[in-house]
Amino acid sequence: DCLPRYYDSSNADRSEEDQKMLRQILLDVPRTNPGMPLFHNVEVRRSLERILYIWAVKHPASGYVQGMNELVTPFYVTFLAHHTSGGDLEDACAYDVSLLPSELLDAIEADTYWCLTKLLDGIQDHYTFSQPGLQRMIFKLQGIVQRIDIGLFNHLETHEVKFVQFAFRWMNCLLVREMKLRSIVRLWDTYLAEGSGGFDSFHVYVCCALLVTWSQELQEKSFQDLMMFLQDIPTQHWGVEDIEELLGQAFILKSLFDQSPSHLG
Repeated sequence: DCLPRYYDSSNADRSEEDQKMLRQILLDVPRTNPGMPLFHNVEVRRSLERILYIWAVKHPASGYVQGMNELVTPFYVTFLAHHTSGGDLEDACAYDVSLLPSELLDAIEADTYWCLTKLLDGIQDHYTFSQPGLQRMIFKLQGIVQRIDIGLFNHLETHEVKFVQFAFRWMNCLLVREMKLRSIVRLWDTYLAEGSGGFDSFHVYVCCALLVTWSQELQEKSFQDLMMFLQDIPTQHWGVEDIEELLGQAFILKSLFDQSPSHLG
């Protein structure tokens, strides 16, 4: 019922706000994961447009926010891999979806939509006006780094690097732009196992562990090099072992700070 009611309607039947939102989605979808052949496919792009637009019009408190397009991709590829390559994500990323019957593509789209909905329902204040959830996460990240790595914290302050300048994207896109898909799927698997706080509070600990992993290298850089590094962290060759080590560090931080927020005062 959602497609004919929301997506297939004409612009004349859409509010001005919905038209503006759809235009932004149509701009963002072609930019989604440009290095992956799968997302160059026209049918896949149309699928992402429908998922994002229908979610947005059904959640007017936030609507569509740039970055949501990135959050669709791990779910879409995972479901596609399940049906086409025995779960192999790399093969699915290059799969020709024109070989699939339309009914199966519809099922992948529906499953992706409901998983995205479940994810965003738990972090919707990340995307409402002024994005308070993201601001809270960035503030918490800054506080933890100040407590566990004062050298790095002071170096960033000295060079006037604000946490929001690099961490906003880490929180907004849940590291999808910072890591390969296989790493994100492994990471999100743990987030899901963590329950309601996985994509929120636990994600902050992961980001903190990620940042301090490069502490020594970062402390040797000046402002321009710091920003270039933080906006393109070298994780492209990370394997499962690297992600599991990162998660291990994140769990240690959680055990130290999760029940003792006063430590961050």
